[in-house]
Amino acid sequence: MTTPNPPFRAYAGVDASERIAARRAKLIEAGLALFTAQGYMSTGVKDLCREAGLTDRYFYESFANREVLLLAVFDTVTEQLLHRITQAAASAPQTSPEREQATVEAFVRELAADPRKARLLFVEVHGVNDVVRQHARAGIRRFVDLVADMIRDILPPDTSEAHLRMTAFSAIGAMDQAVTAWHFKEVDISAECLIAHCVQVFEAVVRADGSPS
Repeated sequence: MTTPNPPFRAYAGVDASERIAARRAKLIEAGLALFTAQGYMSTGVKDLCREAGLTDRYFYESFANREVLLLAVFDTVTEQLLHRITQAAASAPQTSPEREQATVEAFVRELAADPRKARLLFVEVHGVNDVVRQHARAGIRRFVDLVADMIRDILPPDTSEAHLRMTAFSAIGAMDQAVTAWHFKEVDISAECLIAHCVQVFEAVVRADGSPS
């Protein structure tokens, strides 16, 4: 009786699924590099494969087209950022000011450390098409969910869910614009000043008196 062949052939100790995952990761990194350096619209499949050191056929092994890769890059950056934020929040003292500061600092510091991520999140995914726009909005709502849960105990007990979420949207929007302005050098401040400013703005938005009628 013959032994059936394994479903994936190993090469140099690495099976096929691991090689596919490694090639996919290279293409995602290439997408982050090129989409943020020369723009999504100016980047072709051949450019991406050249950057990743792969042939065209390996691109289509993981992605149907450039748009699918753009969404994968967006998701990867979003996951990295959310992971960094939740780690910071969990490690900080669980009193409101300290936790807020740690969370905002983690958010801004991650984007300041790798400005490509800021450009990808706040520039390149906008204006492509409606599918990408909706995907990006879904990503923003994940940050809103996180912030809303964090500030729930800060706002008055009778705060409506709508006001809670609008406050979270406003805080994130303010930081979005501040980081974008810094990225495009529209303001001349250091990364540390940017972080301090965003912490102040976040606290001001969250603690603003009054609720919309």
